[in-house]
Amino acid sequence: MSIVEQLKEPFDPKVVHWRVGATNAKKLNCKPWEATSGIALAYVDARDVMKRLDDVLGDNWQAKSPYKGYCEIGIKIDGDWIWRGNGAGETDVEGEKGQYSDAFKRAAVLWGVARYLYYLPNVWCDLKNGKLANNPELPAWAKPDANRFKPNEKKEIISQVKTCLDNGDGAGFLQIYSEYKGTNQEIKFWALFDSTERAVMNTYLEENK
Repeated sequence: MSIVEQLKEPFDPKVVHWRVGATNAKKLNCKPWEATSGIALAYVDARDVMKRLDDVLGDNWQAKSPYKGYCEIGIKIDGDWIWRGNGAGETDVEGEKGQYSDAFKRAAVLWGVARYLYYLPNVWCDLKNGKLANNPELPAWAKPDANRFKPNEKKEIISQVKTCLDNGDGAGFLQIYSEYKGTNQEIKFWALFDSTERAVMNTYLEENK
């Protein structure tokens, strides 16, 4: 398993936290804390992100903040340092410290850490005093050792799709995608590719509507 694949592995559900996203406050014309339901958004703490980087890379990673609200994470690969960075706005909690923490986690997402949490479906949950009454259950594919694609199967899917993308073969891609569309493997299929590749794939889907 490559470094990036190890970084992308799901976290233990015990360290996955939840917060409230959009609520039905506007629909009910009430205050935010009076809302009765809201979308549960999953996240992990910066400490757990650091532990993942430590576990996978040891001393071969570092982080720096060249300016306020922005963080870069460097990983040493084949003797060279490669950097990826992202920024975040100020938070209502812990001010500047919270802003750095968010920027750090967003930079880590660019390396694949906890990126799978962005693929979770929106789940509306009951609220109590503006907080989640109960946390939703993570789907099987978002748990460690989930029944994901087998290594050979995964390699074959990536190879086939990338060949279609490289050759501009939209029809070929659509044929491959049809095997996973509407199944419990669809989200796992999309998770195999980066944002640039997904953008091209979405273009093919739009053209086929």
